[in-house]
Amino acid sequence: MQPRLFPRGALIYNRTERPDGLYLIRSGSALFQIDGINGKRLLLKIIRENELFGEIAAYDGKPAPIAVEARSALVTDFVPTGHMELLRTQFASIDRALATVATQNLRATLAAIEELMLLDLRERAIACLKRLSAEFRQPTDTSVRIDVTQSELASMLGVSRQATNKVLSEFEKAGWLKRNFRYFIWMPSPAL
Repeated sequence: MQPRLFPRGALIYNRTERPDGLYLIRSGSALFQIDGINGKRLLLKIIRENELFGEIAAYDGKPAPIAVEARSALVTDFVPTGHMELLRTQFASIDRALATVATQNLRATLAAIEELMLLDLRERAIACLKRLSAEFRQPTDTSVRIDVTQSELASMLGVSRQATNKVLSEFEKAGWLKRNFRYFIWMPSPAL
């Protein structure tokens, strides 16, 4: 593995570039986004410490319809595509692990498409906040700190920041959410 460092905002690759290998995040976080041909992006996931990206290159060698951007200063370990191919052929467990990550990312993409097409904004926001809270929740938590900005949440919902603000205000009035700078406290009603 080779260490790679990226400053906040660095574009690691976009939809026209073939990922050059596998990245393992050691510190920081990155935005995993569908990179539309019209320049718009749909944020699928915030990739955090000890998570992988770039695994798609191991399977077909084609550009991914995904953009990955450093959300903060980012330190990764990197395995070039050629080395990854050798490891996959020598160790079946590595191949299975990469397939698992690729499958998880595909499922996240399909879930995002389903939510965008079949749920209204309020339902989409609830589903998204539930999904995000599952990443941070401990079994005894009644509230969860979700480290996502309002702009990032808007990108996940596929709407403007203003539309997101309107639905978040509704959730705040209901007592389900508290907004803070760069994060939310989610306290959903058991009825949700």
